[in-house]
Amino acid sequence: MKTKQISNLAVLRFLSLGLALMLATGVRAQATEKQRVRLSANYTKVMNGPVYLDLQATARIDNSNVDVAGIELEVYYERDGEEMALGTVNTNESGKAHFEMESLKAIKPDSTGLYTLGAAFGGNDAFRAASRTVSFRDAAISAKLETRDSVSYVNATLSDAAADSLIADALIRVQVVRLFRPLRISEEFLSTDSDGAISVEVPTDIPGKDGLLQLQVVIADNDDYGTVIAALDAPIGTPFVEDTTYFERTLWGPRGRTPLFIVLFTGVLIVGSWGVIVYLIRNLFKIAKNKP
Repeated sequence: MKTKQISNLAVLRFLSLGLALMLATGVRAQATEKQRVRLSANYTKVMNGPVYLDLQATARIDNSNVDVAGIELEVYYERDGEEMALGTVNTNESGKAHFEMESLKAIKPDSTGLYTLGAAFGGNDAFRAASRTVSFRDAAISAKLETRDSVSYVNATLSDAAADSLIADALIRVQVVRLFRPLRISEEFLSTDSDGAISVEVPTDIPGKDGLLQLQVVIADNDDYGTVIAALDAPIGTPFVEDTTYFERTLWGPRGRTPLFIVLFTGVLIVGSWGVIVYLIRNLFKIAKNKP
């Protein structure tokens, strides 16, 4: 019986040791498990300007999405199955990166006119490798300002640069650049007609510096062409009226330009208050001296 108890005790010790080793291995594996990085890429082309990729790196950690900062992303383009490097960028504290090129001439499309840009992360001790590509065709927006019967219009035409054809039924918008966000002046769902054209009236009561409005014609996040922006200046707005009373003696002026009536009124209040205090103290001294 004693031998059987010793044997059972040895088995229990062996099982306990095995369980402890399994738990330790599981904890170590969980501690060293690399997280998956999720990359997103958005392509934007500015007419007569640069083209760029806006990149975002995030990861799912502890059931919440977090921005992945300080990782290096290699930007490249693909053609006929080959990858050609363009450069590298690092994500900022918000997990964002911006890669800019002077124009699409730096890369080449495939035989169908399709461009493919990509960004790749090689991985590190904390995150696994990841990549993301975006494919698009080259679109062009031709925009100009026209006045008919004293009314100003923005006329724009959208075309496929590679196919040399007009693009119909594409969602497009016309907006005015503002400080915080653009002001849309076109219909919410405005599409190009069969000739790839639109015409939008521009209100003249929008304020601008010296009456100059910065207009934009935009196709945003198009499945085939990405985002394309055409900008033009329109001197048809309402000029700002500058406030020239700031340095005058007004309630909203600087401290040294306080209105005189406020200065005098405040001075009288201060002098009167201290006068009452001095008068009371003087009377107290007189009472104290006359006290037998």
